[in-house]
Amino acid sequence: MNVLGRNRQFLILLTGQGISIFGDQIYYVGLMWTIMKQTGSAMSLGMSVICMTLPAILIMPLAGVLADRNIKKQMVMIADAVRACIMAIVALFLFEGYFSLAIINLCLVIISVMDAFFNPALSATVPLILDKAGLSKGNAIFEFIRRISAILGPVVGGFLITFLSIGSVFALNGLSFLVSFIFSLFLKIPRVTQAKQRETFVFKFKEGLFYTIRMKRLLFLTLVGGVIINFFLAPLDVLIIFTSKQLNFGSTGVGWIEASISVGALLGSIAIFFGHIRSQIRLAVAGLIFEGVALILSGIFPGLIPFILFFGLLGLGISFASIGIGTTFQLITDDDKRGRVNSFGSMLSSCTVPLGTLFGSFLTGYLPLQWIFLLFGIVIAGAVTLLYVPFREELQINQVVKFFKSNF
Repeated sequence: MNVLGRNRQFLILLTGQGISIFGDQIYYVGLMWTIMKQTGSAMSLGMSVICMTLPAILIMPLAGVLADRNIKKQMVMIADAVRACIMAIVALFLFEGYFSLAIINLCLVIISVMDAFFNPALSATVPLILDKAGLSKGNAIFEFIRRISAILGPVVGGFLITFLSIGSVFALNGLSFLVSFIFSLFLKIPRVTQAKQRETFVFKFKEGLFYTIRMKRLLFLTLVGGVIINFFLAPLDVLIIFTSKQLNFGSTGVGWIEASISVGALLGSIAIFFGHIRSQIRLAVAGLIFEGVALILSGIFPGLIPFILFFGLLGLGISFASIGIGTTFQLITDDDKRGRVNSFGSMLSSCTVPLGTLFGSFLTGYLPLQWIFLLFGIVIAGAVTLLYVPFREELQINQVVKFFKSNF
């Protein structure tokens, strides 16, 4: 912590983004609540979700190319400024008692586009302002903020809606983007070496794509982190709800199970921050094993109390896997290609999540829920074998056993 605490650029980035992340969690509750209250239509809510995701997927290739140029600070600032203005406009409409789903969806499209530019720029920035030794701990702090925001954000959002107004939720998120923008003014991002000749967008995009495919380590990390994990964990909310109906957990039980995931992930980020992790890929493997074991046990021992315990272990695994895979990505990717590599992974993740949700929902009509948990757990734990191919030296059995003994 002492090293990170002395890193002024990291503290600037962390403070601005921490406030923004918390604001996002508050706003998301307000957004869903507003659309359902005003329209009462699940179809309208679904269209708004599409407006939140599809534009980003389409823009990510361009955003990744731009994020690899020395304009990362400008991308972060513009994205924050535009999002602050959009939130202020929506808040103003709501304060005046005016609601238009078309305007809301248009704003969501703009927000989605700004997110597409912001995320790869941020991902490419963190490894430039942190050394290799502090990168994992820095990522753990961001993970901690995301998880604590996911727990407290909905509570604060619900409080604001109840005692103030729905407009206050959007206004607060706009303020969080403004604060992030102000902090970004003082951010100094090291420049990366660029090619002297000016290549076209198509050339840069293809270069990044072939770079990812050619590097086996990046390719297999993308397959595991961007496809397999997202595909098989995406249906969890659906499976939990179906299980609650089958075993009579009720909404309270669902809430406890969902909370246990966040608490587990929170504890995982704390453990990584205070621990001494020598190998990020072994951390990722530990996370995958925890995730798989948690789902397998959920299939074998159904019940509210076991689910709370097992899904807490699942949250711990999610934290380990996401930080381990994400940090490994950052460490093995060249400085001038991180934006594009991040965009490819984000595109796959964004496309995989809805497909995984549909697949899980489909299986509930044909297989017992216990079998689905077992199947998904086996597949996720089995994904470790894919990482063994490119990371053979780091994942020798004796090395993995030594890692578990020294860290757990």
